Amino acid sequence: MRPRLFLYLFIFPAWEFLLMVALPSGYYVKASCLQIHPYPICDFHFGPSATFVLLATVPFLIAIILGLWKKWSELVAFGIPSLAVVLITILLLYLFEKSWISFFMPATVSVVLYSLPGIGLDDPVKRVERLVWVVTSLIVSFILCIMVWGGTSVSV
Repeated sequence: MRPRLFLYLFIFPAWEFLLMVALPSGYYVKASCLQIHPYPICDFHFGPSATFVLLATVPFLIAIILGLWKKWSELVAFGIPSLAVVLITILLLYLFEKSWISFFMPATVSVVLYSLPGIGLDDPVKRVERLVWVVTSLIVSFILCIMVWGGTSVSV
């Protein structure tokens, strides 16, 4: 088992956590207001901007590009399913923003994608590596869900 494998558990979730802390909610929360004056009556919902989607997927895109450039098949094998899980999470958050479906469906997709034999690798990936990849994508998906749920729970 490679030591850089455990960097996945820290780098990718750290990026999403930094995104959750630093990115203003205006990039992913939209408001529908019935009235503004004298007292606002608004409902907040998830409306991702292109900037939000790009920032949420950029570490996985970098992993895929770096893996293709340096011919590291393990990085590509990690990046593609993780990118798919993040995009599915964003799509399901858009469709079912206040439901646990937004987390459990990408979790199921993550387990299925990483259990596929070979997933584009020449040599078989060890079970521990796949387990670390699944846990990493689940943490990232959960951080995205918490970020959106926290942003849309505001009431005015």
